[in-house]
Amino acid sequence: MLNRLKLENFKSFRDAAVDFGPLTVLVGTNASGKSNLKDALRFLHGVGLGYQVSEILGGKSGPSAVREWRGIRGGVGEIAISGESQFTIRCEVAPFRSKGPNTFGRLLYAITVDVSDRRFGPRVIKESLKTLSSYIWDSHAPDDPPEQKSQHQLRIRHRRGGNHRKHGAVSECLSLMPAVTQFASDPEAPATARRASGAVVEVLRGIRFLDLDPDAMREPSQVGQTVLGDRGENLSAVLNAICADENLKAALLSWVRALTPLDATDFEFETAFSDRVMVYLLESGGGRISAQSASDGTLRFLAVAAALLTPDSGRFFFFDELDNGIHPTRLHLLLQLAKQACRQNGIQVVGSTHNPAMLTFLDADELERARLIVRNEQTRESEIYRILDLPDIKRVLERKDLGRLHASGWLESAVYFNRPDENPAETESAESPDEDAS
Repeated sequence: MLNRLKLENFKSFRDAAVDFGPLTVLVGTNASGKSNLKDALRFLHGVGLGYQVSEILGGKSGPSAVREWRGIRGGVGEIAISGESQFTIRCEVAPFRSKGPNTFGRLLYAITVDVSDRRFGPRVIKESLKTLSSYIWDSHAPDDPPEQKSQHQLRIRHRRGGNHRKHGAVSECLSLMPAVTQFASDPEAPATARRASGAVVEVLRGIRFLDLDPDAMREPSQVGQTVLGDRGENLSAVLNAICADENLKAALLSWVRALTPLDATDFEFETAFSDRVMVYLLESGGGRISAQSASDGTLRFLAVAAALLTPDSGRFFFFDELDNGIHPTRLHLLLQLAKQACRQNGIQVVGSTHNPAMLTFLDADELERARLIVRNEQTRESEIYRILDLPDIKRVLERKDLGRLHASGWLESAVYFNRPDENPAETESAESPDEDAS
């Protein structure tokens, strides 16, 4: 699991952190920084996929110039906050397999990238992997930092292997690529470094970003595909694979009936030219609806359910506008589906939303993890707040609905008027929102 993310000088974030639970909801106005937080997660995902730093930021093409990886928005020129030449991303992960010998509890990974040299390109200048008590490897180990001799290399100090060794071993890694992926795939690397690095890479590789497009979901898909594309590609084939399991099929049908007006009784799949498949929903009255004619909302829900019911396709899902296409009266069911999938399949779901109704349906556990992202009007930097840490929020919630507070802009006002440099009188007005405005 990915438990925590900390950003320093990354895009609009000067210094901010966010904790992730099984289900985490992000709210904030347009241009507040939600997409920049997503970009930080995409950077880590690119690390997990084994790309060089320049490829993570600028994109990578495979054979025949086919785009294999879409770079980070803004590329090298806009990855660091204005005026800075480097950025740092830190994260805390809990490896998936946490039992048995030679396994780890929580691991702390950090990487600092310099983007000032436009001739040489972006390079890693500092990187470490630690447990809660000591480092496993560290380019700038506090007790014994190795000398950095070349911009093309990053020298890494490993933890001492025994009481009689004065120094830990040193590895020389290419600075163009994160050391964590180099150690994870190097059979000659120290065993502890290789296993711990591999555990981190596995978590980062399991991050998925779903920005669903109905047009992509309407296309027939290749038979045998079991992983949903980021835009919803392969939907029919993924549903076909899910329906091979009668229990998963029954669960999916029950959710379709609950979240859509369709009285769906079954799925049917047709193939064309033996290699393309199209899904049809069968209704109790004899209706037969293909993916090509289904509504955008129905397709979006089918894609969300397909992703969450097949954890092999990912372990950490980031949804842009999780509630998009779902009727407000069905939002509580969508949250119920997400919670059930997180509990049963051991996955994590992060969803951004602009919909005040979504906040209305958050239970106590989900509200604990809900985060507000705001842009400071003076510094233009993004800040992340735990909603339950906002001034006087618990007292206000006894009288007000969280969705209405969000719709009225009270959450952002509570942050603004309670900054240390703001007028105390204005602070008082934010803590006691007007009845009509809230």
